[in-house]
This record gives sequence, C-alpha cells and structure tokens, in this order.
Amino acid sequence: MDDNNKIIDKIEKLISLSGSSNENEARAAMMKAQELMAKYEIKREQLNEAQETERPVIGFTSSPYREEWIHMVSAVIADNFRCRSISICRNSSSKTFRIRFYGYEEDAEICINIFNYAIKVIRKKFITLRAIYAEVKREFKESEKMNYVIGFCHGLEKNFDEQKKQSQSFALALVTPKAVDDFVRSLPGLEIQSSPKNIMRNREAALLQQTGYVDGKTFQNAGDAARLEN
Repeated sequence: MDDNNKIIDKIEKLISLSGSSNENEARAAMMKAQELMAKYEIKREQLNEAQETERPVIGFTSSPYREEWIHMVSAVIADNFRCRSISICRNSSSKTFRIRFYGYEEDAEICINIFNYAIKVIRKKFITLRAIYAEVKREFKESEKMNYVIGFCHGLEKNFDEQKKQSQSFALALVTPKAVDDFVRSLPGLEIQSSPKNIMRNREAALLQQTGYVDGKTFQNAGDAARLEN
C-alpha cells in the first residue's frame, strides 16, 4: 500500500469513528479526518473509491425541538459538512419539529453528530448566562438566546471559512454534492434551512452576539488538541 492509500485508509477509519456514541471521540475523529484531508489535499470522492458506484442519499433525524434557533445551527453545520438540513413538523399541537440531515451516509452521520454536540454546548452556555442574568434580577429570555446563537453561528461559519482557506482542494471537498441538492429539492413541501442573519442590535444584543461569536469560532478545536495528536 503506497503512502497516499495509507492516508486515505486512515481517513476512512476516522470517518467510521465519527459515528461513535462517545461524542468527544466522534468529534475528535471527524476533526482529525478533516485535518488530514486538508494537509494531503484528499477529496471526499477519493474515499472508498474502489467500491463506489451510485451512492444513495440518506437522512438522519434529530430529537424533537421547539426552539427556533435550532434551525440556524442545523443550517450552518449542514452547509459545511456536504449536507442539507430540513425541518419536519411531527406534532402541530405541541409545536415540535425535528431536523433531518440529508447527504451521503458518512457525511450525514458526521453532520448529526456535530449538530447534537453543538446543541449541548449551546444549552450549557445558556445555563451560565441564565445564572449571570439572575444575579442582576433579569430573565434570560428567548430573544437573548437568539442573539447568542446568531453570534455562535457566525463564529462557526468563520471557523469553517478559515479551515477552507488552508487548501482549495479541501474547500472543494466540503461542497455539498449536486446529487444531495437534487434529492432534497425533489422532496415535496420541504424547505431547506438557511443560515442566520443579524437581528436588531442594541448594546446588550451586541454583547451576547459577540459572546456567541467567540464560542462558535473556537467550537471545533475546544478540548481536542491532545486528541488530534493521537
């Protein structure tokens, strides 16, 4: 096996690990796979090349949610992991919905793993922010959550953009395949989620968005430095 094939084999194994039930292990494996793809300019199409024929587009579905900011997070992550995300309403009376990520199997699996982890990180930060607001007799409401998440998503986008600048091949490897876009567009009555836009900014909103931005920009590598060296 030549050096290039050894690298491809390692990336394929890391992608398999990204489906681990251990979220930290899954995220670290995904990051290492992306790091190697960028370093050696390996395209996704080169993975499993020998076995590849016509690849099916599949969907992974999230737990139920109610919060509108969930849509923003899913859109940013899907856009940067070769997938598309849609919202599926299952129960109109309870106003809950689920997010479904469509893509090739390994892409969609990575996507939902990173999405689930991001939601946990954001909710944990909400607990901290709610405590800070409580100290000054303030309520941490939905508008405050939205401002934080808008900042987080913009920071996450910046994080992804900086990775893509490392290598043109790496950037191209993360473009959502046309087959995925075509598949999702063919689904009746489903709307692809869009990336976030800023809402009205006062001083407090700007501070929350900046806090979220910093967290989003450092999201991927947080706590992973040692793991990525393994």
